[in-house]
Amino acid sequence: MKTTTTLLIFLSLISLSISGQELGKISIKQEGYTEKKFNHPPKKIYLEQFTVNYQKVMVTWASAKKGFSHGSASAGLALGLEGISDSQLQTMTDRLYQQFMTKMQEAGFEFYTPEEIAANDHFKKRDPIEGGKPIMDMAANGYLSTIPTGFTFFAGGNSAFNLAGNPESNALGGAIVARVNITVPFAESQSIEGGLVGGVAKITAKCDLRLSPLETIPKSGDFSKPDYLATEITFAFKESLKWQALHKGKLKEPLEIEGVLDEKTKYKSTSVSVSGNSLSAIYSKAYAENAVLIPVDAKVYEDGVQKAMSVYLEQTIESFLGHFE
Repeated sequence: MKTTTTLLIFLSLISLSISGQELGKISIKQEGYTEKKFNHPPKKIYLEQFTVNYQKVMVTWASAKKGFSHGSASAGLALGLEGISDSQLQTMTDRLYQQFMTKMQEAGFEFYTPEEIAANDHFKKRDPIEGGKPIMDMAANGYLSTIPTGFTFFAGGNSAFNLAGNPESNALGGAIVARVNITVPFAESQSIEGGLVGGVAKITAKCDLRLSPLETIPKSGDFSKPDYLATEITFAFKESLKWQALHKGKLKEPLEIEGVLDEKTKYKSTSVSVSGNSLSAIYSKAYAENAVLIPVDAKVYEDGVQKAMSVYLEQTIESFLGHFE
């Protein structure tokens, strides 16, 4: 008895001619607490985080367990974005960073220097990381993480219980702490089927370029502990229980970037194990893995993503600055 594997797609190139791009519905939730108290601290900001994570590869898996009369099966699917260089993505992040800095400085804000932060006892055990060097798979599998050129990130201390930067603000005497984190996926899994389904594992996916409120990225071999990436801009300060405030700009739903990729084509991967009562059938491990390269017009991608990031950043900053009027 032999195992039969069905592959529904093979390595391929998908070309798409793009003349323009546009954004879908923009829905940003601006929320926080005691925001008028932002007038209390000096207009000086510690920009703690500024990271843009661009998805370059989407990898997903499905597994079907063996049963009494069928073997186990696993399927894998990878979609790769081709035509976008790491340096281009870094430039896009640098451009967004300059937009942020210019907007805040024009509003009268100053920024803590890396030297000022490093001299503070609270940050002495944190490792300074210089921006400008994109890193693949740092934040999550398949994502390129970019930190602005000329920006210093002090790694460490950001646990799940420190979402607003309150300890950092308190250590700096009640300074305003800002964080900018943006996630840009280009594809999504529409359906993943496995489990006790007769030794059949199926995956369906498609392109979907967007800014995402929250992405859950599975890990091979450990689906119970995925990575999470969010899009969120926050301003916070805490001098005491009386003097503290938070402003958060968060996408209520994905901000779609349309007209860049072919979002109609569906990509599938299926693995089927042979059924039967023999040991070879019951204990077979059929596996299918597919990789699809999706070329994209680099200029069209850049224009669309830059526009989406810029609009989101601009609206959140404007909302935050409204507390100073």
